[in-house]
Amino acid sequence: MPHQAQQPTQQVRPQRPQAQATQGQQSVLEFFHKASEDRYKKLVLAVSERGGVILRLIEREGEGQKSIVFSLNRTELISLAREVEFYLMGVVKPTPNGSGKPTVVGLFHYNETSGQYKKLAVEVFEDGGLALVLREGEKGKIPNGIVFSLSRAEAIHLVEELKLLFQKRV
Repeated sequence: MPHQAQQPTQQVRPQRPQAQATQGQQSVLEFFHKASEDRYKKLVLAVSERGGVILRLIEREGEGQKSIVFSLNRTELISLAREVEFYLMGVVKPTPNGSGKPTVVGLFHYNETSGQYKKLAVEVFEDGGLALVLREGEKGKIPNGIVFSLSRAEAIHLVEELKLLFQKRV
């Protein structure tokens, strides 16, 4: 009877549970803020099958729900991560945007054929908190927007996830 060597037991490092993939996107990070039973806001950071990074803000109030999606390319991804990180470290001060609100970084996408645009801004509250402000609309019309407030800890976590996505070369 041949002798069988026992396999040494290996410790398997538990992996972070992966969120459900939706519409070809794999969720990487989610923040959920519940204001009441029928009112909440959600931030979802996802990687698309094409390799892009998708930032989705969802707002629900009562029966109504709206969602705005902003796609980030690699340059925008690292710019967003670095500018927010530099602000959190105290290296850079926010500068007023067109409406006078202190802004850490702003990104703008415009489709010339349809006249539609999307804007992502990271604004600073008077108390030092951060807000992701996502707006979409058409030139000359009232925009649709969602504001998602981030605590300092959430902002740090977001920056770290963005840096990891950049390093993975999405």
